[in-house]
Order: sequence, then C-alpha cells, then structure tokens
Amino acid sequence: MYHTKHIGFVAAFLICLSSTAWATFNYEYGPDEYVTISNGISPDGKLAITAHGEGEMGYDNFHLYLFKAETGKKIGPLEEIIAELDTGAGAYGAKWSKDSSEVTIVYRVDRHAPLKSMTYRLEKGRAIPTTKAPTDITNEDLIKLWGALCSNSNPPAKTFGSALNKK
Repeated sequence: MYHTKHIGFVAAFLICLSSTAWATFNYEYGPDEYVTISNGISPDGKLAITAHGEGEMGYDNFHLYLFKAETGKKIGPLEEIIAELDTGAGAYGAKWSKDSSEVTIVYRVDRHAPLKSMTYRLEKGRAIPTTKAPTDITNEDLIKLWGALCSNSNPPAKTFGSALNKK
C-alpha cells in the first residue's frame, strides 16, 4: 500500500513539473518597456538583449532587441528571432562569449519541437547574424543552458522603460 501511494505521489509531482516546464510564458509590456532576457547583460556590461512586444500577451510586433546597457539606448531588433510561442523575456536565454564579441540566443518555438538558437557577432555596436536563420539545437550544453536559465523565477537583470500600468 505504501509503495502504491509513493508511486502515485511521484507521478503526480512529475506531471505537475512537466506541465509547468511546458507552459507558455507571455508578458504584456508597457509601451516603452524592454525587459532583459535571461543572462541578457554582456560580460563587459556594455550590451543587453531585451524583449518587447505590443498588444495582449505581447505577440504584436514582438522582437528581441540589442541595447546599450549603460545608457538604455536601443540599437535595434534581432529580426531573425520571432516569437511563435513565448513573449516573456525569461523564456529566452543568452550565452555570451567571455569577451562579449558573440552571443547565442536560445529559445523555443513550440512546446514539443527542438529548441532553437541564433548566434550573432557583435561588431561596432551592431549584431550580425552568423547564419541566415535560427537552427535546431542539438548541442546538449545549450539545451542544459536553456533549462537552467529559463526555468528559474529570477527577476530580469535590468528593465528599460516603464511597465504596463494594469488597473
């Protein structure tokens, strides 16, 4: 009897855990609010990768953006990354090179599809894609990175602008 109850508890816990891990992460942004993604500040502190969208749940005109972290100045959108599932900044993770010259963005486009990644070289304050389109992730380290960065509830490192005033 104890063994059956224990198995039932473990099964219920795993179902809860898996449904949370696969839930959609959406966010309604303020008109000028740009939220830093997970690990979105470059190691040298000069650049930030942020998320911003419009409308209900942030899907309208959603993009990730490159920002100057020190001044809060928007440099431009990372147009290759389009939200098909999540609009919350915490659903996107960044892996930076130690010298801040390259960043790989890891994210998902579907609950059951492989994770995607897009890598950019950062030159003269601009993000230059290293491939034409995001690629499916097969690298186990990037999968683990996304799991570590995007499954915690840590607040964003930095937010630019003002949050939506919900009444």
